[in-house]
Amino acid sequence: MTQRMKRFALLLVAVSVLAVAFAACSTPTPSAGALPGAGSGNVNGFRTPNPTDGSPTPTFSPFTIGAWPSNYSPGTSDTITIYAIARIQDQTMLTPPRPAPGLTISFIAQDPINQTGSAQTGPDGIATWTLTFKDSPAGKPASVEVNTSYNQQQYNAETFFTPGVNLGPTPTPKPGSTPTPKGKATPTP
Repeated sequence: MTQRMKRFALLLVAVSVLAVAFAACSTPTPSAGALPGAGSGNVNGFRTPNPTDGSPTPTFSPFTIGAWPSNYSPGTSDTITIYAIARIQDQTMLTPPRPAPGLTISFIAQDPINQTGSAQTGPDGIATWTLTFKDSPAGKPASVEVNTSYNQQQYNAETFFTPGVNLGPTPTPKPGSTPTPKGKATPTP
């Protein structure tokens, strides 16, 4: 590209930018009276929403509960700990949540584990449950539900773990095949 063409292209871009700027400045704006819910006058701005038009902002839950396992990938026969944490929330959100001590937490391990238990929350609001299982199917997630009652209201949370994900896949023999002893090669036809 020659020097003259480069200058012309630059001039064309500059004129285009100026044309857009002038068009934007000369565009008429509606008066504030033309906006729905606004008063009279020629004021540009954002309209403040009417607080009676919408629904109120939802409040934060007064109580929360959470759960997690000590190991998300245990063996198929293993022992893990399920933790539950209970917190009393400040509705104003001005202070951090407080522990909820002395609550009974129910633990329900779903299929394929199928066990239940309970524990009390300590001064820190945490309850623990030790779960021992044997011969759980490898790779099948097991969910654990935790439940408690606070101020005559039921609260629950759920977590999961997957036994045996660190195990390699088990090969499935083909019909009519025979295993080859280690160190010996099978001749190919």
